[in-house]
Amino acid sequence: MATHGWALALALLVLALAPLGFRHPIADVQATAVSPRPAGHAGIAGAMLRPPSSPAQARQLTPLVHYRVTRRDTVESIATRAGITTDTLVQINRLPSPAVLDPGQRLIVPPIDGTMIRVDPDQRLDVLAQTFRVDVSALRAVNGLAIDARLPKDLFIPAMRTEDIGQPAGFPNAEGTPSNPAGSREHLVRFAWPTKGIITQYFWEFHPGIDIANDVGTPEVAADAGQVVFAGWGDYGIYVEIDHGNGFHTVYGHMSRVDVSTGQAVTKGQVIGLMGATGRATGPHLHFEIRYQGVPQNPLDLLS
Repeated sequence: MATHGWALALALLVLALAPLGFRHPIADVQATAVSPRPAGHAGIAGAMLRPPSSPAQARQLTPLVHYRVTRRDTVESIATRAGITTDTLVQINRLPSPAVLDPGQRLIVPPIDGTMIRVDPDQRLDVLAQTFRVDVSALRAVNGLAIDARLPKDLFIPAMRTEDIGQPAGFPNAEGTPSNPAGSREHLVRFAWPTKGIITQYFWEFHPGIDIANDVGTPEVAADAGQVVFAGWGDYGIYVEIDHGNGFHTVYGHMSRVDVSTGQAVTKGQVIGLMGATGRATGPHLHFEIRYQGVPQNPLDLLS
C-alpha cells in the first residue's frame, strides 16, 4: 500500500506540473530576455487585452524577449504561442505585409498585446506613463527598465482601452516625428470614436490606421456626417467608406455586418455596421482609417 501511495502521489505531482511547461514556450525556448526577469514573476496566460489594473499586477509583466526564428515558425504560430495577436507581432517588429520570416531572424516578442512607439531617450518615463495613462510600473516591467535607466529609442506600450487614450498633438508618433499630420485642420475637424474596445495596433509606416478590438457584433458608428461611397466586400473584408465632403474620408474595415448602403447619407454617431473579423483579420476588430485627400492621417490626432 505504501508503494502504491507513493506512486499515486508522484503521478498527481507530474499532472500538476505538466501545464507549466507550456506557459511561455517563446520565453523558454531560443529566447533571450532583453533584461533579467523580475523576482516574483507571474506568467501572463493568454492574450490579455487590457492594461494592468494595479501596480502589483503591473509588476507581473515579464520583459520583452528576443526570439530567434526557426524553419517551422510562422507569424501566426509565434503569436499564438506567445499569447498575443499577429497584429502586435507585425507592428512592433516592422514586418512587411504579407509577413515572411527567415530562419535565424530575430523578433521582439512581448508578453501582452500592445504597440511600439518611438520616443526621445531624454524624456521621463513617468511623463510618458501619464501621457498614455498606463501605470509606470507596467512600462518599467515590460520594457525591462531599471528605476534610473535612460529610455530606449523604442518603447513598448501595453494595450490600452480607447477611452484611456491621451496622446496630445505634438507628441512623437511611432515614426518618431511630432504627431500633427493634419496641420491646423486638427483644430477645425474632429471625429468621434467609431467604436469602443482595445487599441491593438497604432498608426505607423506600414499600417495606415488604428485597430480597435472588441467582441463580434460590437456596434460601429460614423465618425462624422457624410455620404457612404462604398459598403460591401473588398480589400478590408466587409467594410464601409464614408466621404465627409471636406477632403476627408473614413474607412471601417473587417465588419461582420453592414447596416448602410452605397450612396446613403449618414449622420455623426449613426450605427453603420457591426464589428467582425472578415478579410485578413486574426480576430474581431475595427481597422479604422482617416484619409485627407487620399493620404492616410494618424486617427489619434483627429479623434475627439
